[in-house]
Amino acid sequence: MLIRQVKNAQRVGHLITREDHDKKLALITDKKITKEQLRNNTGRVYFLTVDGVIEKIGGSQSKGGIQATIAAYLAGFSKGMSPRSYCGWNFCRKNILAGKKVEFYFILAPMTTARIPSMSTWKEVEIATDFHQIETACVEEYKSKEGKFPYLNMQESGKRWIDTGLLEGYPGIIDTKK
Repeated sequence: MLIRQVKNAQRVGHLITREDHDKKLALITDKKITKEQLRNNTGRVYFLTVDGVIEKIGGSQSKGGIQATIAAYLAGFSKGMSPRSYCGWNFCRKNILAGKKVEFYFILAPMTTARIPSMSTWKEVEIATDFHQIETACVEEYKSKEGKFPYLNMQESGKRWIDTGLLEGYPGIIDTKK
């Protein structure tokens, strides 16, 4: 499925390799996105694309906004990095090195008014909609249209990271190509 078919997403930017470090990537943000949008702590659903094709639909509510969410894809290997994060970085890096355009888009969870309890009363507050429901709706719509899950949506598809070949170079993983 192509990202241009997604009507509610905003482009964050694209990734490049860093000149000062051969294993790390950098985000070049879209000129239309503001610092406030990049750092908005509201839950979000993000789309990782390669040459306009959606390869991953994910969700996050990490502090630091979409900028912090994307940071996990930039670092190369660092101690304690999960296989999932390593594979995401490796996937992006391999595609960039192959001359492909790797981009991120996102949908911020909308704010809504809710009546919540305190210890002795109720009050109305503005809260963000749970991003999980938005992520689920996006993944289900993708699967309905494509008949499969995005390539990097391992949990939903029941695939294993080891089967992608993206764990090559990850500490403790035996090279299965030998």
